[in-house]
Amino acid sequence: MQTPFNLPDIESVLRGNGINWMQRPEYFESLSSSNDYLMGLTGSLHGRICICNYQTRGKGRLGRQWHASPGSSLMFSLGWAPPGVVSSEVSLVVGVALVDALRKLGVKDVGLKWPNDVLHKGRKLAGVLVESRISGKQAEFVIGVGLNVRHQLDDMNAVEQPWTDLTQMGLAEIDRQQVLIIILLELAQRFEQLNTHGFAPAREDWLACHAYQGVTMKYNYQGEARIGKVIGLDNAGALLFESEGRKMAVSSGEVSCLRALP
Repeated sequence: MQTPFNLPDIESVLRGNGINWMQRPEYFESLSSSNDYLMGLTGSLHGRICICNYQTRGKGRLGRQWHASPGSSLMFSLGWAPPGVVSSEVSLVVGVALVDALRKLGVKDVGLKWPNDVLHKGRKLAGVLVESRISGKQAEFVIGVGLNVRHQLDDMNAVEQPWTDLTQMGLAEIDRQQVLIIILLELAQRFEQLNTHGFAPAREDWLACHAYQGVTMKYNYQGEARIGKVIGLDNAGALLFESEGRKMAVSSGEVSCLRALP
């Protein structure tokens, strides 16, 4: 079956760049979700890559649905089994890698919204969903990425937040395989940095890309509505707020509906 991706060529580029732990990608025209596919596999997930042209039950953080018509997005999942890394760090590092990749494609004004949204001038361009499981004593992560490439307006009416895609940035003829390769190369580089130097370098780069640093935001904390000023990240990747005269660190599982006040 002819596919939009030349899988042997992708593998060849990875090997040519010394990335031997990533395996030849698998491609599916349709799946419920690429994350679900990898999470359902037995054996090691390390280096497994699943590309999907269409997801019938694509998902984002907090059970939200990822909306994308066939061929309109780059949707893939990557398995990674590093030593001594926590999931909060992984999600943020992936966001930085996506910004790196988009800048190499010539996209400017890219920012990050904690914990896992990639924005262009305040509009959502990509999302990340990290899931994990324990295999023996080894933590394995499944990293799902959805990047808007060329959406039709009618297909995106269900999306509840401002969105954009690469076509609106003048990249209408961009090849999804080219984008995928650049992202995989940047992910490999950032993962190596995380393994070797810890989270600190990526944390500094994430803060440099943070779209809402110093902004007063409304959010739900464990079901309670609050307002606070974003003052950074702690060393583990939790978001730091100044709220009601005190500083607090919150994890992604504790906060939802993070919105900047007008």
